[in-house]
Order: sequence, then C-alpha cells, then structure tokens
Amino acid sequence: MPKRTISHRVGSQGEVLVENAFADKGWLYRRLEKDKDYGIDGEVEIFDADGSATGIIFKVQIKSSRKHSPNIRLKRSTKNYLSVCPLPVILISVEVSTGSIRFASIDQGRIAANGAGYSDFQELDDEAFGELEDIAAEHCAGCLSVRDYTLYNAPAQLIRCLDLLLNFGGDVDSMTKWLRFFAPDDVLASSYGYAAFLKEQMDYDKNLLPKLRAWVLEFFPEEQQRIDHAMEAYARGELVGRRAEVYAVMQGPIFSNLG
Repeated sequence: MPKRTISHRVGSQGEVLVENAFADKGWLYRRLEKDKDYGIDGEVEIFDADGSATGIIFKVQIKSSRKHSPNIRLKRSTKNYLSVCPLPVILISVEVSTGSIRFASIDQGRIAANGAGYSDFQELDDEAFGELEDIAAEHCAGCLSVRDYTLYNAPAQLIRCLDLLLNFGGDVDSMTKWLRFFAPDDVLASSYGYAAFLKEQMDYDKNLLPKLRAWVLEFFPEEQQRIDHAMEAYARGELVGRRAEVYAVMQGPIFSNLG
C-alpha cells in the first residue's frame, strides 16, 4: 500500500504552524496548489490592527524539519526562480518538534560560502512581524513605478496589464470606459484608478505599450498569439472583445440622447 513519507508529514506540520502564526497576527496565509509549486509554498497578505487590508503581499518558501537546521540549502534552479519572483520572498525555517519559526529574506539573507544555503535567520516574534511588514512594504513601494517598467507589485498590476492587452488590445480608454459601464463596484474601486494611471503614463511615454507587452509575456508566454491578435485589431481600428461592448453602449439611446 502507498505510504506517506516522513518528510511529507513534517512538511505539512510545518506549514500548519506557519499558517497559524500568521492567523494569530491577523494576517492571511494562502497555500499554493502543490501541482503549481515551483519554489513557493504560499503567500501572505498583511492586514493592519483594525483588520483592514494594506495591499502588502509577500511570498513564502517553507522548509520544515524535526530539529533546528542552522543552514537551509536551496536548489540552484529554485534560487533562480525565487530571484525573479515579482513579490518579496521570505524563506521560513520551521522546527516542528518545538514549534519554532525562523525567517530570512531571499533578497537579504546571507548565502553560505558554498553559495547554496541561507543561514541568516531570525526568530519570528512580535518584533519580527513588524520587520517582515517593512521588508515587504519597502519592496513593493520601491518598485511601484510604471514609468520604470518594473511593476513589481504583481499579481495585481500584472493581471490588469494582461487584461488591458488581451481584452482591449492596449486601448486604455476603452478599458476605463468598460470598467465604468460593466464592472462590479468592488472591481471598479480596485481597478479604475490603476487604469487611469496607466492612461496617464501612456500619454507621457508613447513607447510604454510594447514594453508592457514584453513584461506581460514574460509571465504569460502562452497568451502571445491572443494578445498580438487583439493589439493588431486595435491598430486596424477593428472593434472586438470588450472594445465592441464599450462601442455598443456608446451608441445606445442614452448616449445618443446626450448628443
């Protein structure tokens, strides 16, 4: 009969301890589906003392063991993957026998002499939660500028840019109109301001759209054909997808009467 290995049991115990620690703080831990795990186990969304979302998110890679491990080794491929993750990544070491949780920033942790391990861990206590928030907030704020084309507060910005290219062909005016006409209130509140910001940036930099396309395709290469089809249709003046929906509303009786 199939057996569950000790390492799998220890890994599950460690993840539960981490999830509970963040829950006790009032933060939300989301597990990543294991068939999509390329070096990240989950993400944490930070909430303030009043329970309000801060918009600050970081990823975590959890390493669990029965006894304290002073040095955590990562595969080179895993380190390379984590180094290009668009959100800050925190490496968490869990000693399941005691419940001790330690952490190190992938960006700031000291790599051991062999170049394959992290040893600069600190205990996850009340003071450390504040440091975690500072690390994540600084990372997001420092990479927020669309003008610099870094857009590191993905997935929110990444998904909105994908939406812009895939459903509107890069026509940000139609995107803002579609949000006003069709989007639920919560989507309108969270996305309209960013769409307006994108429009402002595109007016400032006429070459921003192809740079956004290149950035989106780094994460969604499988969407290249559909994105290019939508952008070509927009360039030809064709009304397809959500741009057609916007045009239909603009030609409706309400807007006709306004004219």
